[in-house]
Amino acid sequence: MTKRMIGPFEVGDRIGVGGMGIVYRATYTKNGARVALKILSPDVSDSESLQRRFEREISILKKLQHPNIVRYYGGGKFGSQRFYAMELVEAGSVESYLKKKQRLPWEEALDIATQIAMALEHAHEAGVIHRDLKPANLLMSPGNVIKLTDFGIARDTTATALTAAGKTVGTYAYMAPEQIRGKPPVDKKTDLYALGCVLFEMIAGETPFTSENQGEMLMQHLQEDPPRITSLVPDCPLFLEELIFRLLEKDPADRVYDALALQGEIENVRTKVTEQRSMAAQTLATGTVGGRSQSAEELKSILGKKKKKKKKDNSPFYERIWFLALCLLLLLGVVAWQFMPPGEEQLMARADKLLLTEYTADWREAKTKYLQPLIERFPEGRYAEKAHQMMVDIDKKVLDKDMHSPRRLREGPANEQEKLFLAAEHFLKFGDRITALRQFRSITRLFKDKKDAQLYVLLAEDQINAIVKAGGADEDYISYINKKLKEADSLFKKGNTVDAEEIWTSVKNLYRDNEEVRPQVAYAVKRIERSDNPGNPPWLEPLEPADNSSNPQ
Repeated sequence: MTKRMIGPFEVGDRIGVGGMGIVYRATYTKNGARVALKILSPDVSDSESLQRRFEREISILKKLQHPNIVRYYGGGKFGSQRFYAMELVEAGSVESYLKKKQRLPWEEALDIATQIAMALEHAHEAGVIHRDLKPANLLMSPGNVIKLTDFGIARDTTATALTAAGKTVGTYAYMAPEQIRGKPPVDKKTDLYALGCVLFEMIAGETPFTSENQGEMLMQHLQEDPPRITSLVPDCPLFLEELIFRLLEKDPADRVYDALALQGEIENVRTKVTEQRSMAAQTLATGTVGGRSQSAEELKSILGKKKKKKKKDNSPFYERIWFLALCLLLLLGVVAWQFMPPGEEQLMARADKLLLTEYTADWREAKTKYLQPLIERFPEGRYAEKAHQMMVDIDKKVLDKDMHSPRRLREGPANEQEKLFLAAEHFLKFGDRITALRQFRSITRLFKDKKDAQLYVLLAEDQINAIVKAGGADEDYISYINKKLKEADSLFKKGNTVDAEEIWTSVKNLYRDNEEVRPQVAYAVKRIERSDNPGNPPWLEPLEPADNSSNPQ
């Protein structure tokens, strides 16, 4: 069988396919070295823009020399095919590793994140923004050394930009809000957001935002908060969860400053966890009295000795029995005070503090640890009525959060009332307040007597009140749909395909069973399919001729 040659390289089996090129195992025939050979795909070889992008990827790799970035060995052109050789990493990617392991211990995930941060620090110092950081682009060499690869859509801030203004590039599950909008600044903090998504996935076994609909996933990145990792993985330290949430902030200014600072933050997490564990172990094993650590047995021995003979004690006062006994009594008093049940005002204050957060676990703790005991102990107290209402509000907030969690959205509604509620919300989110109002009112009518559906009824009533307070709806829903379709066409003409497709997809999904707007749905479907002849826009459809068969006198 004839061996395939590209320049001095003998080409072996294919190991990967990217947007621009195909990667093969290859052998450098001059010394037998094994390399990875990336070849520009034949079907895009005629594209000048992709050729320039391929050349730019080569120029970026040339100036990035770091243990956690794949090494560039050289490249060129063989006939009409462009190629370059790079370091061959045989152990697979973080993506394949995660598929095998499902999720990683947080300690191992931090080790990987540190190496990624080191690679990003080097790239950012060279003016390179990766823009497509994801597990598939993180290779693992023996010993779990991470190698960042695939700079195909990387941005070199020191060179002329090739990406058109307003164009979105990247992988949806790891894409920062500013990257989705296609607006500057797309900078080093964009890569840190993607690293936050990767770190979340390594620990939780799933990305922060998940959806089969690409437009919906992008909206989650723009508008939704990620779920608490500790609710998915209870053994994840809170210090680490807080760090990941900082990486996933919507506003780049609120994220960790840079990749170097992130390495320090990761080390702080390790230190805090170690100190916490050490403190807990020490507290269980010893007692600290009078500036000295005494074990329980030693303290018992000191305080329990019988006097055999009165003898002048010349030891320092802090070592004398009376002082140690006094300290022990004080310690016992502090412990007793700490375990005294809090009063009504204390319970309410602690509940209020927890409810200021955005975390479901804190709300549940406020209810079970403080509000329920308050009602039980002070049923006629000044805060009893308020506590009852707060518990209802907590139940509504928890239900609302659960309904919109990535896991629930993936699995589908838990019951019929939830299905109707989410459908109504979709209409409201789309801006069709008339249909949303009808849907929410139908929930209150259908389930008002169903005990296990009362929280949904209360949530529906809240939405009804909000819509009515805002003025209800100022136009019929068919006119509104036509207006949104017209807006989508305008966005598409301006190159904003993401927002345009979101509108068309919403019309298709929300109104596909509504016979009154069949023309609007058909038009949206054709626009999604990029039909050359989508038909006459619905907002231009001529009115039906008036019926003049009768002429009333």
